[in-house]
Amino acid sequence: MVAEEKGVYIYANVLDLNQDGKADMISFVDPKGRGIAVAVDRYHDGTMDHIHVFQDVTGDGKLDIEDTKLIHREAAKLFKQTDLAEGQIELFIEDAGYG
Repeated sequence: MVAEEKGVYIYANVLDLNQDGKADMISFVDPKGRGIAVAVDRYHDGTMDHIHVFQDVTGDGKLDIEDTKLIHREAAKLFKQTDLAEGQIELFIEDAGYG
């Protein structure tokens, strides 16, 4: 019997919208390019303060608070990086799944 692999790839697109050298927005997409979520630092203070989640990423078939928690956790990790620059980052999230 083969153990089922857990986890999925998610791509984080880091944007510096006001060109101040700090990330203001991270959009998350699945490997097919479909939107998963967007996390925003509206006040440009290095702290994510707004999230919209568009797709189930916990694999339970529901779009709920658990999806928001997972995206919040991953976005917070990225926003904390002092060397975060614009571009796309490939993430493998072990406790995620597409529903």
